[in-house]
Amino acid sequence: MDTIAASGIKKANSLREDLGLNMFQPVNVYDACARLEVDVRFVSINMEGMYVSSEDPTKSSILISALRPFSRKVFTCAHELGHHLFSHGSKIDMIQEENDNKSAYNSEERLVDIFASALLMPIAGIQLEFKKRNWNIKTATPIQFFTISSVFGVGYHTLIYNCSLNKLISRTKCKELLKYSPSSFLNKILKGEKRTGHLKIIDSKYKENTVDTEVSGFLYLPKDIELEGGNLEIVATTTHGVCYQVKQAGILRANNSINGQNYFIRIQNFEYKGLSDYRHLET
Repeated sequence: MDTIAASGIKKANSLREDLGLNMFQPVNVYDACARLEVDVRFVSINMEGMYVSSEDPTKSSILISALRPFSRKVFTCAHELGHHLFSHGSKIDMIQEENDNKSAYNSEERLVDIFASALLMPIAGIQLEFKKRNWNIKTATPIQFFTISSVFGVGYHTLIYNCSLNKLISRTKCKELLKYSPSSFLNKILKGEKRTGHLKIIDSKYKENTVDTEVSGFLYLPKDIELEGGNLEIVATTTHGVCYQVKQAGILRANNSINGQNYFIRIQNFEYKGLSDYRHLET
């Protein structure tokens, strides 16, 4: 491991300790920024994001494009938080697709990307989530990988690239998995009906306190989950679960009296603009 990679991973692990999290747990990056008193604001600008530095660290802020995909915004926020923690000064990050050639990266950009990956997708945590479900990561199906990406709140392809980079899967397996997309999983759940929107699959092994999503998105939940509130509408029922489309911003409770599973579903408006602290307010 080179010094840049080691530094990025060390900083991510240090932040986890400061937040009281272990090496396995998913991190909600917006909640982490709130804990660090770093304002995050969603803006309608065609970019990935921006870090605005200040001599007073408590007045530094992160701007995230409201126009980018839901999961992409999560990674971008972690990336910009890396600039803040490494004291890089103000930065603007333009649109960057996951399969772009990144050979032109400078050391600072590579450092914060490694930090973001280590923070959001800890290797030990990924391995544990597969083990909890009795899935072999080397032979797991695309839908199983997508389920794990939902646990960590990152994009499906982002998780695949990270697993390949860290040699959890082979290059051949990586190429095979990349043939699939979240839209293909959604179409399968909806039995061929063509719809678009951010999808999360939350199964019975999910143990986090919150699930974040957005209006117009889809949540596939276990059949035994009971919801308090009318923010979701059933659009499909399968053998293993129920698919809901998100209709309204707000926070609602999901609970399962059979196995004790419960969490809060936090919903923001589609392409929400404003401070991240208020993203779940009903409008």
